[in-house]
Amino acid sequence: MMHNSMPGDMDSFVVGSNRSTLQPVVVQQVVVQPVVVQPVMMQPVVVKAAAGQNDDLEAAPTEEDKRASWHQWARVIIGSIFMGTFFGVAMQSGQVTLPLVIRQQFLFQRFIMLKMFLSASGGGAFFLAILSVVCPEEFKNARKEFMGCGNGKGLVTISFGASLLGAGMALAGACPGMVLIQVGSGVENSGFTLLGGATASLLYGFAQPLIMPHLAVGVCKKVQVDDIKFFSRFPYWAMASALFIMMAIVCAIFEIFFPWETEIPMGFKPWSQAWPPLLSGVIIGFQQIPAVLLTKDTLGSTSAYMTVISQVLTPLPEATRKQFPHLNGFRTGPGNWWQVIYIATAILSAFAASKIQGTFGMAPGVPIAQGFVGGFVMLFGSRLASGCTSGHGLSGMALLAIQSIVAVPAMFAGGIITSFAFNAVDASFITALTPGRGLIN
Repeated sequence: MMHNSMPGDMDSFVVGSNRSTLQPVVVQQVVVQPVVVQPVMMQPVVVKAAAGQNDDLEAAPTEEDKRASWHQWARVIIGSIFMGTFFGVAMQSGQVTLPLVIRQQFLFQRFIMLKMFLSASGGGAFFLAILSVVCPEEFKNARKEFMGCGNGKGLVTISFGASLLGAGMALAGACPGMVLIQVGSGVENSGFTLLGGATASLLYGFAQPLIMPHLAVGVCKKVQVDDIKFFSRFPYWAMASALFIMMAIVCAIFEIFFPWETEIPMGFKPWSQAWPPLLSGVIIGFQQIPAVLLTKDTLGSTSAYMTVISQVLTPLPEATRKQFPHLNGFRTGPGNWWQVIYIATAILSAFAASKIQGTFGMAPGVPIAQGFVGGFVMLFGSRLASGCTSGHGLSGMALLAIQSIVAVPAMFAGGIITSFAFNAVDASFITALTPGRGLIN
């Protein structure tokens, strides 16, 4: 600290051991130069919504999305078409999206859906583990995008939403991603399930600002497994590889006791019309690589519903759009539209595959009322849970997200309880599906 000297003060002195006189010390005058402080312009901070999976921070379209260049759009379009093609063909050819298969899975009568789900999630974990080593920056960014989903929501809300998702799946015989394949392959009444889901998306988009303050029950500060002290010592690739091995073992056990050829629905021929569910699952899990590298995201589907529905805000004044920040956040930018392109391509590829295989329109669908109500419940539940079977089940589990580890069991629990309850009241829950072209069970 520098002190100013006052006139008459003795600034300093030297005491000599053999001298009796004090020697004056000359203090040099220091000229203090004024410091010119340049004014700093504060830039507004834009909170980015998760690409294709808008989180609950009420984020508007980002400046990055607004200024997206043509090559960013080209990258996203190419990646989305690539993923949608393989997703649609694999899901359709695996015949795991049929309403009968989904309901019987929840009743533990058929296991091809579970085998496909586990192989897709485990395969995704394996491919993401590779990306975390080979392309660590891209993987880190994609994982961060996913972990931002559901900000402000507690685990109670996420588990409740996931259980609603499962209940809707049992009722509709579909999930948000599977119903798209059903539409493409001509499953009867699947359009009503899709309509129910779109209605729920619209309602949630407008209601979200009102209900969001009440959804924070049980907020967990830890968002991924490696945030837990015990697991923090292990690298992601090691834990994801362990998850892959565990799911592979479970799939092998189910395949030994329930061979896939014996579980194919009546009327479908092995290989030519129905692929092994494990093969379909691995193909779907592989799509995490182009998702991360080309769309900067991971697999999901329900945000596409929100992006399409959010277009109702486009002709409205900006002041009105700002009253619905969550829904408005899905309107523009490649980070949102990639999922729309992805699912549109999946519908078309499922249509093409079913026509080539001769299975278009073969599968029976659920009654119209059940399809619409089930579609509504599963989409509203997935929005509450901030993810669906693809988002939580295929991506979140593979990314070791705590919210997904909570959501997936809750989803299956909701589907199982609903299926057993309906089947106990009326056995036609399984047997009275609307007829297709002679396929009944």
